[in-house]
Amino acid sequence: MRASMLVIALAACGKAAAPSGAGARDEVVAMWKKGGLEASVFAPATTNVGKDCVAGTVSKVEVLICSYATPEDAKQAADAALQWVGDTTGSSQARGTLVIAAADRHKADPNGKTINQIFKLVPN
Repeated sequence: MRASMLVIALAACGKAAAPSGAGARDEVVAMWKKGGLEASVFAPATTNVGKDCVAGTVSKVEVLICSYATPEDAKQAADAALQWVGDTTGSSQARGTLVIAAADRHKADPNGKTINQIFKLVPN
């Protein structure tokens, strides 16, 4: 019993926390760069997804990051971010207090590898 509890505790310690707080967006961009993706400068974006959003590119894929007060607010906004993606290949997911949306409008990621990595590198 003690051994199984220790394994569970160690596994929980190794898991990275979901991004939240004032520096969450910078933390996410740093995760992408550490993972080998090229991230541009992210600039404020006006969108119907949220009021506190920035946009840029990650390895030639357009990315929108919106910040919310709580993880629950971010989860509720994830569907709205799919409207930003539109009819192109892409995805939208909540990560902590952020919603991240990726759209391959320039067909730079034909096999979806970059979009997959954009979301894999950021913990839930």
